[in-house]
Amino acid sequence: MPDEQPIPAKHLATDRFGKTALRAAHDISAGLAASGAEDDGVVVLRTDGPHRTLSALESLIDDVLADEVAEDTIG
Repeated sequence: MPDEQPIPAKHLATDRFGKTALRAAHDISAGLAASGAEDDGVVVLRTDGPHRTLSALESLIDDVLADEVAEDTIG
C-alpha cells in the first residue's frame, strides 16, 4: 500500500531482538538434541532484563506518536 506508514525504528529493533532470541533458543535446542543430551527440564529465566508490560507498550506507542507530531510540526 503506498499510503502505509513506515515501521518505527524502535519497533523494528524489538522485532529483530525477538526473532534473534527465538532462533538462538532453537539452535541451542537443536545442538543439545544432536549431542544426545537428555532433556532435564531445566528452564533458565532471566530476571535482570527489562520487563514488558502493557504500560510499557502504551509508553512506546505514545513515544512514536509524539515523534510523528514533532516531525509534522517541523516539516
